[in-house]
Amino acid sequence: MPFQKLNPASELYDKYKKNTTQYKDDLSNLRETVAAIITKKRLVSYMNTTKWLKLQSAVHQLSFLPAYIIKSITDKENNQNIIKGLERLKKEAPWWLGDWSNFYEEGMPPLFNIEWIKVRPQLSISKGALIQPEIIDESDSFRVILNDHYIPHEEANHIFTIYGYK
Repeated sequence: MPFQKLNPASELYDKYKKNTTQYKDDLSNLRETVAAIITKKRLVSYMNTTKWLKLQSAVHQLSFLPAYIIKSITDKENNQNIIKGLERLKKEAPWWLGDWSNFYEEGMPPLFNIEWIKVRPQLSISKGALIQPEIIDESDSFRVILNDHYIPHEEANHIFTIYGYK
């Protein structure tokens, strides 16, 4: 039987589980807070850890890691960083990359705490002050990833919204 490489998503799952166990005490208080907010707001779960990890693994197939804005369940409703980030994401193709790693690598928050993520899979590359930037658009490939992994999403103006809870 020929050697087969393990599924990157399952490797990521093992690493995620190991780290959530390592930070169990810290995460348990956060889980309780998140559960209370979900109950209070009457939110319904749209994603689970496996789907988030499959998405994190699959975005590495793209030519760049797309920029995103995340709203955590525990974020305040009028968080100015989120509001400003969304305005910028809507206004133009991002020139920055997204960090699709997990909380234990200083990336995304714990997956159970993601209310939504808005992704713009475009990258603006400056060509100089007088020349329009080059836009690399991975929207079609990103859409395929979402559909292949049965990840529910909404799309408007090159921005994909993936809900952890709604």
